[in-house]
Amino acid sequence: MIRRKVIALIVIMIMSLVPLPIGQGQIIDKGRYSIEEVDGWEKIITETITVAVPSDSTIPMFIWWYNNDNSILYVAKYEGLAEAWLFTSEQFSHAKLFVDNKGFTYEFIVRANSHGWMETSGFVLKKINEASNILHPFFFSFSQGNWELTPIEEIRAEDGTLVGLAFAFILTDSKNSSFEFAEGNIIIRNKLFFDPVMMQVEKNEVILSKAELKSDIIISNWKWNYDAFFGTLGELSYELPEIVPRLVLSSTLNIRSVDGREVIDVMNEERDGITSVSSQTSLEVRIRVGDRTIVVGRTDEEGEIVTMNGLPKLEMLTRGRTMSGFFSFNPSATVVYKGQSNMKFVDVEGVFWAARGLKTFIVYPYFGGGTLMHDPSVGVSSPELESEAPKYIFKSPIASMDIVPPPQTIVPIEMVPIFELAVSAIIFVMIVAAVIVINKKTKIEVLDGLDYH
Repeated sequence: MIRRKVIALIVIMIMSLVPLPIGQGQIIDKGRYSIEEVDGWEKIITETITVAVPSDSTIPMFIWWYNNDNSILYVAKYEGLAEAWLFTSEQFSHAKLFVDNKGFTYEFIVRANSHGWMETSGFVLKKINEASNILHPFFFSFSQGNWELTPIEEIRAEDGTLVGLAFAFILTDSKNSSFEFAEGNIIIRNKLFFDPVMMQVEKNEVILSKAELKSDIIISNWKWNYDAFFGTLGELSYELPEIVPRLVLSSTLNIRSVDGREVIDVMNEERDGITSVSSQTSLEVRIRVGDRTIVVGRTDEEGEIVTMNGLPKLEMLTRGRTMSGFFSFNPSATVVYKGQSNMKFVDVEGVFWAARGLKTFIVYPYFGGGTLMHDPSVGVSSPELESEAPKYIFKSPIASMDIVPPPQTIVPIEMVPIFELAVSAIIFVMIVAAVIVINKKTKIEVLDGLDYH
């Protein structure tokens, strides 16, 4: 009887040593977030940060702040898409963007001449001028479109745990008839996780923090001026130097000081000034790119957004704070073609331009009539946030158009925390002690039962 009790005790205590996934039995759905609608904004409030997005038809933009310090607001506005033509020896810069269609012919010829092209006849110039008349504007301003904000939906992991929120901006209507082809074909899909999540990016494992908004830029069926132009020129095109077309996503970034005002008033100023770089800040805005720090407004400088910890990243700093805002992106994008099961990965580069304000350009290679998918991020970084270990692995479904990622793509990381290890060690010692005590007690009871006479 005693032996059975010992065995049962050991079994129970050994079962308590089996490692449990982090958070098992501690799933708390309520209180992890709240959503407030105020004055044309949707405010998503998590335990760490607040992200505000406009709920009307304005451009896709994000204003975010660290909950422990809402005196500093970070701003990102996606301004639009521009088609850039680079000659083979050129690097992208904002100066390579055509001002408008009227200036296209002159700018194109001047740059072609600078790369060794000599006009062979007036006929060629006439054909170039004629071909330019069929082109749509080289820049599509997102303010020329109406954008739908989809409902904010919950993201759940494979085990059913609430792990984040998802929503999207979808271009539903273009005010410029030249860009009707873009309607329904530009989507900015967004994910915000409540705990650190690990993603595989190329050969690197990248951790998305709980203070990071991950976006997916999805562009389908883009009509390239490059195709129309050279299709019209026909055989004459061989006389021109080789041209490499690019599609460029431009954004503006800013830091705003609340400075005793209402946060909503500062947010509305940024929303109302969507077509210009806001100068309504009392802060000295500095950016850190790699090992360089630049003060915005004191220089006119352009350069590459270099890689930091596996991803190209630009940080926005304010004096006296360890916390910073950031803009980062995956150095490669995915291109999917209709009717084809295969996909390809293309290199992506980023350029910043710090002058009166701060702009960024993500430069995508020519992808024809395919669908391009790319994922930039904005958020808040600090030593404390970056030291947190990931709790989930996110296996992003590459070619999926779903706004909310399916649960099977988000898998809990199973590990034994230090506290549980300590408890397990204590339990093990208790098992050994219990066995010793019970064995001694058994021997005493047996000896007491013996008759020495």
